[in-house]
Amino acid sequence: MTSPDPHATARHPGRPQGPRPECESTAPGAVAARGVRRGRRLSRRGPASALALVLAAMIPAAPAWLVPAPAAAQSADAPVPALEGRFEGIGPARGMSLAITDVGARSPGGTFRDSNGVEAELEGGWKQGGLEAVLAFPERQVFVRLTQAALGLQMAVLPLDADGQPQRRQARVLAFLREGVAAPEQPALYQDAPKRPGQELDPDIFLASYQFWPPEGVANGYDNIGARYRTVFRLFPQIHADIMWKLCDADSQRTLLAEALRGQGAGCADLDAAIGALQDNGRFPDWKRAVQAEIDALMPAVQCARGYIVKTSVCEPASKRISDAAVSLDTLGTLLSRWR
Repeated sequence: MTSPDPHATARHPGRPQGPRPECESTAPGAVAARGVRRGRRLSRRGPASALALVLAAMIPAAPAWLVPAPAAAQSADAPVPALEGRFEGIGPARGMSLAITDVGARSPGGTFRDSNGVEAELEGGWKQGGLEAVLAFPERQVFVRLTQAALGLQMAVLPLDADGQPQRRQARVLAFLREGVAAPEQPALYQDAPKRPGQELDPDIFLASYQFWPPEGVANGYDNIGARYRTVFRLFPQIHADIMWKLCDADSQRTLLAEALRGQGAGCADLDAAIGALQDNGRFPDWKRAVQAEIDALMPAVQCARGYIVKTSVCEPASKRISDAAVSLDTLGTLLSRWR
């Protein structure tokens, strides 16, 4: 066992010492100036589609801590059953809520409440795997697009002026959790997702952070931890499956993905189907709890191997967990079969 490096932390000055603070935001219905006349009601066809294109061009990446859900195999304008229910805003959307009903209808119903308690009815329809709607507040209208995410939904917001024209600078994405689902706290080791591959990244930082990263960040980070720790992670099937689920949605590192799935008895389609079923039947939080349990078991072994922990009472049991995992016959395929 190597001795601890007193400069280990100094080499990583970007490591935060706690969860990142949440930023503040203004509710969609509260940004209108007082006295603005009510705009014209938008058509649900042409104008809404044009506004969706504006959103697609302007909105930044969705919040990394709301994991995107895999796209379901369905027609472009089919209802999305997972969007039915009650949702609570998190981060900049804290204090907002959303209730969606009758998702099987062409024009589902719903009510949005902003952080000031102002309510607006949802008026819209299904379009390309999401719900596009207009929120008609007393003093302005707001175009929104709602799409499914693993723990809830994302709401892309585009406020409109009195003439129904988009206010581009006010466009943003808000995140909502399904009612009753707790938002995970960012751990002390959290670090923002790497923007490119080919760099060095501590495996403990990857373990602590990847669940909050978008797929491309996970792909870069998985490359950056190196082959040694990728091999170790494969010994823990719940962690490996969770990483692969996000890696499957990344556009880069396809060779790395193929290597990681070799001999695992399952692929991206199997992961999407299994996790989609868990989301539909309400068991996805159980999946995430199982992931966290394996991370908690693996983290001491990783930190012992790097010399960050040298206590025998910690490192010997951690080493045994690695040895036990190495002789296990568990694969991605056997893991998914247990979750069915």
